[in-house]
Amino acid sequence: MGQHGVVTRPAGAEADDPSPPVWTAAAVARRLGVSPATLRSWGARYGVGPPGHQAGRYRRYSSLDVAELDMMRRLHREGVPMATAASIARDRHRDTEHYRAETVSVTSKGPENLDDVSPDELSALIRAVRRLDADSAVRALQAGFTRRGVVSTWNQLCRPALTYTALNAEVPDVPGGTSGASLHPTASVDAECVLVWAITTSLHRLPAPPPAPPDIGHILLACTAGELHTLALDAVLAGLGEEHLSARTLGPSVPTPALVHAAETVRPAAVLLWSQAPATAHLDTLRVLLPHSSTVIAAGPGWTRDDLPAGVRTAHSLDEAIDHARRAATPRPASQRGR
Repeated sequence: MGQHGVVTRPAGAEADDPSPPVWTAAAVARRLGVSPATLRSWGARYGVGPPGHQAGRYRRYSSLDVAELDMMRRLHREGVPMATAASIARDRHRDTEHYRAETVSVTSKGPENLDDVSPDELSALIRAVRRLDADSAVRALQAGFTRRGVVSTWNQLCRPALTYTALNAEVPDVPGGTSGASLHPTASVDAECVLVWAITTSLHRLPAPPPAPPDIGHILLACTAGELHTLALDAVLAGLGEEHLSARTLGPSVPTPALVHAAETVRPAAVLLWSQAPATAHLDTLRVLLPHSSTVIAAGPGWTRDDLPAGVRTAHSLDEAIDHARRAATPRPASQRGR
């Protein structure tokens, strides 16, 4: 997604929207205090609003479309240039789609789901972050990580909480549990920021893992150049530690030459690169790292499978990332070597 020109959402994104496109252009225009013609102009110039509109058909908006427009309008009123406001709103919408796609349905994978998070527990966490009560949120998350472990708590508590907070939606099966007068299509940005901070803090407070066995290879973790989203990378680091896998992290926005130097220094069994958006999915970085590690993992929604260099693996969940890293770092039995 660029900063200039018209940018549209990925094909099929509208099909994943949890709310049907029922808002008319007139209704949205009245809500925002603009004319329907202005809405059409914003869609043409800034790529906001419903995607894939067909000529001759009435334009319909979903709640997420309204959230995007509402955020853009509010930012513009606060002095942000319209093009920049539209870019921020589109990014927020895109990240919300990613959270929703990964979190609304958690597939049962065995023992980790024997202790599922109850709607009351999820509701309590969301209420805490909507009150901007970071301390209570951290305590709830730390209890979850201690009781369930990193992967299960990430899948069953953190990701759903991110979804409902980003959408400013109520948690199902808890009537009134997270509702309130503040619930409207615009995502609650301050609550989401508190939640991200609380998750990061809770992950950083986990006990240090024991040293990995000497025959276990190192895993190198980093965000690509320009990528500042580190939450998922923190979850991967904590999950690897829980598996007694040795990991080194370089953090956000690591230039490609620095990644190559780190790979030459660490000689990792695997390198995992996180990209949140297509703008930070640098394919050249993957290519230059391939000679320096037997396994290169492209993690995050920024990467497109069809464009990846041959030999690069993809990870679109915490489970996938840890599984790829485990396979790369764990030595094969002597009877299987050389096959």
